[in-house]
Amino acid sequence: MAEIGVKELKATASAVIDRVEGGAAYVVTKRGRPAAVLLPVEEAEDLVLANAEAYIRMRRLARAAYAEGRTTNLKELD
Repeated sequence: MAEIGVKELKATASAVIDRVEGGAAYVVTKRGRPAAVLLPVEEAEDLVLANAEAYIRMRRLARAAYAEGRTTNLKELD
């Protein structure tokens, strides 16, 4: 992921947003330290959902089911 400083972001915000809309992602730095992340909306939505409590709970239950052998092979569903 590319880095961009706050000053550069201020000066080129419109162009940076255009690149983000096109799929680019940036770590925004402030005084050389990471301060924020710019992501396309779709990626941000995925990130939020991946960290939602309900999704985390489902992931944990699925991993436990898999570890206990309580899963179905996709080939068996055909």
